[in-house]
Amino acid sequence: MGFCLSASAAQAATYKKIEKKNLIIIGDRVVDIAYNLGVIPVGLSARCSMWPMCEKIKVIGQPVGCPGCVSKGKTAKLKKLIKQKNIKLALVEKSDPFCILVPKANPLDAIKVFQKMGVKVITIDFKEGIPSAIQQTAAALGKKEQGAKLKETYEKNLTKLNNKMKNLKIGKKVVVLNGVYQAATGKSFIRVEVPGGYTDRFILTPLGCQNVGGALVKGRKAVKGYVGLRKLKGLSKNKPDVIVITGDATGVQKALTRQVANDPELGKVPVYSLPGYIDSSVIEKPAIVSKWIWALK
Repeated sequence: MGFCLSASAAQAATYKKIEKKNLIIIGDRVVDIAYNLGVIPVGLSARCSMWPMCEKIKVIGQPVGCPGCVSKGKTAKLKKLIKQKNIKLALVEKSDPFCILVPKANPLDAIKVFQKMGVKVITIDFKEGIPSAIQQTAAALGKKEQGAKLKETYEKNLTKLNNKMKNLKIGKKVVVLNGVYQAATGKSFIRVEVPGGYTDRFILTPLGCQNVGGALVKGRKAVKGYVGLRKLKGLSKNKPDVIVITGDATGVQKALTRQVANDPELGKVPVYSLPGYIDSSVIEKPAIVSKWIWALK
C-alpha cells in the first residue's frame, strides 16, 4: 500500500512515497532508516514520547510500546498486533547503548517474544556505524538500490557536517528549554534539559558550549534528561548567552515573556526554536546539528 507523507518529518522540502509493509520494527534508528528508504512498518517500537518524528510516522504505523516497556515485559500490544496482522518478519535494532537516558531499555529483549510466536527476526547491528546499518536495513526490506543512494547521501551530508564542526569551538553558555503541549487539556508544560543528555553529547560539548540549565533545577531529580518547571525564575542566574527552545515553543515563549517583564536584562539574550536531537533521527542528524551551529554562531 502506498502513501504520500510530508517529508517535513525528515526535514526535506519535497514529498516522498511511503510503502506500508506488514512487519514490525523495534528501535528508533531502524524505524528512521526504513522511513528514509520509503517504508513504514505496520507496527513499531520507538521512544515516541521523546522522538518528535515519531508523531509523523505513527500516523501510518502502530506503536506497540517503547523498547523500554518491552524490556520490562509489557508486550501485550506487540503480541496482539502480531496475531491481528499475521506478521512474519521483524527488524530489531542492536546498538550499545540504545538509550543513554534509560540504560535498561534494549530492543533485543523483544526477540524472545518473536521467537515464541514464529516471527522471523533480522537484527540490524549498528556497531559498524550508520552506513552499515543503512545497507543492512535496505537488504532486509528489499530496497538495496534505495539503500545505496541513501548511504551515499548520508555520507556526503555527514562529511559536510564534520567539516563544519572541525576545530569549531563556539564556547557559549546555553539553556535548553523543552515545551510540551497537551491538545486534550489545552495545557502547556516546560522542561529544562539537564547537563549530560543527548544535546550535550551530540551538539553542545562538540561545539565547546556549556549547558547551564542545571542551575534552574539544582537538587531536583531528572526524568529522561529533563526536569519540569512552572516558572522561569532564576533563568538569568548563570547568565546564558543563548536560550534554545525545543518541542512546542508557544508555552515556553509565553513564560519567557512573563519572566522578561520581571528581569529586563533577560530580554537581551537571543532565543532560538530548534529541533531537538536524541539520536533517533540518525539520517536527519547532519541537518539538525547544522541548524544548531547556524543559530549558535
